[in-house]
Amino acid sequence: MTTGAQATPRLVDAVQLQAAIARLETAGLADGSGVAIAAVGKLLDLPAVVLPKMPTVAAAAPTGKVKIVMGDLQIAITQLSITEGTNNLLRVQRAQGNRRDAIFVSGGMTNLRDLATAVAAQGIDGLRVTDGVVHLTRPLVIWQGAGLALQPSDKLLIEAAGGGFLLSFGDLSFRGAEVSSDVAAASADTMYRPFLLIAGAGTIRAEDSYFTGLGMAGLGAFSGMVIANRGLFAPAFPVVLRANHFEDIGGLALIGARDATVDGNTFAKVRGNALALGETRDGVVVGNVISGTKGGAGLKVTDGVRGLQIAGNLVVGGAGNGLLINGNSTGVTISGNAILGNAETGIAAKAVDCLSVAGNIIADNGAGGLRVAQTGFTRISENALVANGSSAIAVSQKQPAANLELRDNLLAQNQVGLTGLQLTSVSLNGNDLSDQLPRLFDGEFAQHQAAYLTAGQQDASQTFQISATSAIQTADFATLCGKE
Repeated sequence: MTTGAQATPRLVDAVQLQAAIARLETAGLADGSGVAIAAVGKLLDLPAVVLPKMPTVAAAAPTGKVKIVMGDLQIAITQLSITEGTNNLLRVQRAQGNRRDAIFVSGGMTNLRDLATAVAAQGIDGLRVTDGVVHLTRPLVIWQGAGLALQPSDKLLIEAAGGGFLLSFGDLSFRGAEVSSDVAAASADTMYRPFLLIAGAGTIRAEDSYFTGLGMAGLGAFSGMVIANRGLFAPAFPVVLRANHFEDIGGLALIGARDATVDGNTFAKVRGNALALGETRDGVVVGNVISGTKGGAGLKVTDGVRGLQIAGNLVVGGAGNGLLINGNSTGVTISGNAILGNAETGIAAKAVDCLSVAGNIIADNGAGGLRVAQTGFTRISENALVANGSSAIAVSQKQPAANLELRDNLLAQNQVGLTGLQLTSVSLNGNDLSDQLPRLFDGEFAQHQAAYLTAGQQDASQTFQISATSAIQTADFATLCGKE
């Protein structure tokens, strides 16, 4: 699969895979992914991918006297609508019933237990402690300049009957805590589920915490846990989400975040897109396990994302695409992931420039392995695409003068190897299709199959170039995208 003196690092190694499987077993999710895990096990003799270095983030918490009041919820809703608009707000407002008040933390830093004590002391309705669990029965708003910390063993239960939710324009910190709603997972048709929303210049650090039952899938800012850093003022420090467990939520979304870290989390039975990133810059999504997504993609990237690294993740058994990347994004690197057993396409990319897909295992996906459409400069190298239900790699409507490099990939036991439509410039070098016979090429690739096989017999190390008659001379991926 490789050429040259030194193999490029690729594919998750045995230690990484076993750690991912252990997290699945802990969550009780390993049974449904046995076939896909077995497929990965056959490919573990390849070197490990080099993962991005995770940043260490330290930030000062708000200081000053803690200020807690009961106020008009409409004040917070108006502030939220400035950046997020008014879509879906009616459902949130209806959930309030005849009440329009909320608990506001308007200054200082507090923790959950102290907050509950202070609210009770002031005679404010909406927070109570029962058997060690803090129940939130009204909306709770953290203003900019204020902060709330949930510490180890803290449990926050947000109740739907009172229209409860947590909205923060300030600083949130979760460490070893649990946040859940009282809406049962079986209540699929419920009109309202509590949610967690960080907006404006709000910040969040969450580690080793558990989030379940939150959000209404498909309802934008109210989908589950949403970090929407849009507005005039940038957050004081980047988003850090590390080693958390998300289950039965509508989805986790980061919008407008810069330098975000999503590292080592587990997503189970998410009702929408498990993890969505839009308008982000220079983020890393590393070492996560996404299993059994019920609707949407395991990971969705859209709306002009720049400089995103997606590495060492396991995306298995979802009802949609494993990874979906679109919306005029650029500089996206997908490396060392295992994308297995999803109902639709393993990786689907549309309208992306400077896309690198390297060293991934893409196996047993129902609608195909990898699909690229309307993309700019793209390099697909050293991937193993095995036993996918349609094409291993499907290419369509490449941008003019943008070359697609297919280098050192293994294609085996897929329904067909390469499928093409409206091809412009494609180069093939060092790919292993020996276990893909007899259906190597389809679509516009088919007319080149005989020449490709003949060229390979003469010199397998030479690049086989496919170019449309009108194709403009193109530069290579490294030159245009600044990547080796």
